[in-house]
Amino acid sequence: MAVTAVSGLAAGCTVLCPATTALAQPLAPAAAPAPTAPTAPPPAEDAANDGEKDVRTVTDGDTLWSMAEEIYGSGAKWPDLYRANQDGIAKAARAHGFPSDGNGHRIFAGTAVHAPASPTARAATPGRADPHVARFQRQVARSGYVSQSGSEAVFDMSRRYCEGALFSGMWPNPQSPYIVTNLPEVPGQTANTNPPVTWRMREDEAVVLIGTTPPPEAYFSFDLSMVRGSLHTGPVLWPSVGDPVNRGTVKTAGSTPFGQPFALVITGHERTRAEVHEMLAASGLSGAINDATVPPAMFRLGLGEDADQFLLGIRTAAPEPGFEKALDDYRAAPPLQILRVRPKGASADQTKPVYAPAPLPVPRLRVAGTGATELDLNPSLRKLRQRIIDAHPGFEARDVALERGFEQSYPGLQSNKVIDPPTPGIGALSNDADDPLSPSFSLPDGSFVVAYGANHVATRQASYSSISLYADEEAAVSVTAKNHRDLRGTARDYLPDSPDADQLYAWTFSRAGDAGPTGPHVTELPPAGTDFCAQFGADRPVDMSRMQAVARAYMQPETLTHPALSSLLLDRLLVFTPKSTSK
Repeated sequence: MAVTAVSGLAAGCTVLCPATTALAQPLAPAAAPAPTAPTAPPPAEDAANDGEKDVRTVTDGDTLWSMAEEIYGSGAKWPDLYRANQDGIAKAARAHGFPSDGNGHRIFAGTAVHAPASPTARAATPGRADPHVARFQRQVARSGYVSQSGSEAVFDMSRRYCEGALFSGMWPNPQSPYIVTNLPEVPGQTANTNPPVTWRMREDEAVVLIGTTPPPEAYFSFDLSMVRGSLHTGPVLWPSVGDPVNRGTVKTAGSTPFGQPFALVITGHERTRAEVHEMLAASGLSGAINDATVPPAMFRLGLGEDADQFLLGIRTAAPEPGFEKALDDYRAAPPLQILRVRPKGASADQTKPVYAPAPLPVPRLRVAGTGATELDLNPSLRKLRQRIIDAHPGFEARDVALERGFEQSYPGLQSNKVIDPPTPGIGALSNDADDPLSPSFSLPDGSFVVAYGANHVATRQASYSSISLYADEEAAVSVTAKNHRDLRGTARDYLPDSPDADQLYAWTFSRAGDAGPTGPHVTELPPAGTDFCAQFGADRPVDMSRMQAVARAYMQPETLTHPALSSLLLDRLLVFTPKSTSK
């Protein structure tokens, strides 16, 4: 077998090559490049075994330099790998007919490489790149595909509204700031309407997300949606595209959904999906590949003016105790890499598909509901309402009912239910969620509102639930929220002896100061005259005296999708204003 040592480039890389590496510093005085894996019959899985984070498997085209870059963030650390694995590397060389490994300059696919801790490498590079990304990019190049890389960042919709980038805040969840992917355009395509957060897809293209899932929390999801219209001027049609990949359905490289390597493939083309799956499997992610189908029967793929545009949002909510900082860190620097990949044709025009049409069908949606219901709690809920009113004799109480406000995605898509606040339309409603919405109500200084209802997590109708308040029915910016953990046990303030109390909640949002309710289950709201946008250094007006509430219920544990709305007791509000003292 003839062996050719190269300077860290994968053999056969012709389209999108990794950055050229410098020559490694050899162990002997003579200059030599870093060792390179000759092409050899691959093992059953042509990939690193990243399930054990300190053991890698050499793949075709690997060099000890490139492996040290992946593991330590520095190719110059390849001697650490060689010294720790010299016996195994030499044994593999002899098995392939060589008397020695040439001081580590002959390595072979299938060889296990143990990565020792390197105090000068790992400690210095805590944010080193995910090795699966580099492996996948090599596979993309070998497969004759073109690739473009994007990025991920938190998209604060209330801030963007204040800064003038959005026509409305559109009721974002303040406890789950969305991580949004940003993608570059394909050269020559029609310009996207909301770059870089929305993007068109060529008919035979795939968008691939590779990285690590969030830390332990009540709910996370990777939610693909279609956005038709300008987020700057509105209105927009914003439906979800099928079911999201959530903490209950995600496939990862480990035994848990949290903090594990995974990949997500977004495409509407059958052949492209199959080929991208093969590339990911060869990159070490064969058991961790998830799909989000963009069915051409429902959506218009392509790069022209009439093509639909898509957005990938990542929801993360309610970290488990002890993981609050881990989730903050995840949001601040998402360990994710988004790429758009497509087959390369003979033409210089990249906007035209290379493959013949091979449309994927519309996937089946997960079925909501188990038949279990919260409605048996209704008598206790009525008693809770009366106890809340009785507790505040100096105030007038007014009922405000929440109701189904956001249309489900596919019915809303067919009937063009756009978001045009105060009209919520589809409202980017996830297929994992029910989000009842209240009408707008006045909450002047001196008043308060009590939200009460079923704790949907305690009743096992949801994995995450919350009650959120928003200001200004057109701006729809988030003011505050409390989730199921905050709400646990709060109904006992009014129903101390009820066996149903722990399945209910009651939380107060107050502008009444010391004249109103106080205690651990009260949130003090900013005054009605507060300049909301000043916190972002902006002066866009928001009417803080007008409020709305949204009650969220995400992912029923048994069905791994949204709870059946008919099984829920809808959350409710009591708005309290001071009684008149005039006679």
